[in-house]
Amino acid sequence: MHFYSLDHEASFEDLKKFNYPNQKIGVIAHIENKDGEILLQQRGVKSRDENGLYEDIGGKVESGDVNFLSAIKREIKEEAGVEINLVFSDSIGIYHCYKNNINWIFVIYFVKYIDGNFKIMEPLKCTDYRFFEYDEAIKSELVTESCKYLIKSIKNVRR
Repeated sequence: MHFYSLDHEASFEDLKKFNYPNQKIGVIAHIENKDGEILLQQRGVKSRDENGLYEDIGGKVESGDVNFLSAIKREIKEEAGVEINLVFSDSIGIYHCYKNNINWIFVIYFVKYIDGNFKIMEPLKCTDYRFFEYDEAIKSELVTESCKYLIKSIKNVRR
């Protein structure tokens, strides 16, 4: 696992330096509320891996996505609905992790939760949404190890 902080909005050009076998490109939303707690979703039985554990909202970039910001907005809408008021930053980093024979390259967005209701749009892939305090998430056995690494990396960047 590696996290690379960015000082600009990520572009497809930024990802050309990554050239791993069986590589996929994705996006992740690191969503915080006004109290600094992190929103994580619990993975359901039809998730690709780590069923029952919590991690950030995210997913694969699709061919119809014009940029990474449109991809993360689509993912949030597909997974959590449209009844949420969020404020998006520029991308804050690129995260590489290796899971189940896939080299994932994720563009990370910091997102501020203002208000609204998260809805479980894909009940077989997501069973719950919950806000965690940073330290609680990092220490919890309910949070994936890759998510813990990402949380620590983002905390260091956001200081």
